[in-house]
Amino acid sequence: MFEAAIVLLYGLVTAAAIAVTMLEGWANHDGLTLHRLAGLIACLLWPLTLVLFVLHGCVVRLLTRLSRSAA
Repeated sequence: MFEAAIVLLYGLVTAAAIAVTMLEGWANHDGLTLHRLAGLIACLLWPLTLVLFVLHGCVVRLLTRLSRSAA
């Protein structure tokens, strides 16, 4: 259940970012330029970096607890 909620949240954030990027291009009357395509790819990837930072923080906290309990 928790994994499904995380995937849903990731999808919602990604969809919102893609929608904003597409609306920006529509408002500027631009087509699908190379920069817009790079922005769309970034919309898919940037939430993943947030997940990696959160996981890194959890691992560091766990390792800190383990090293303190071993000492």
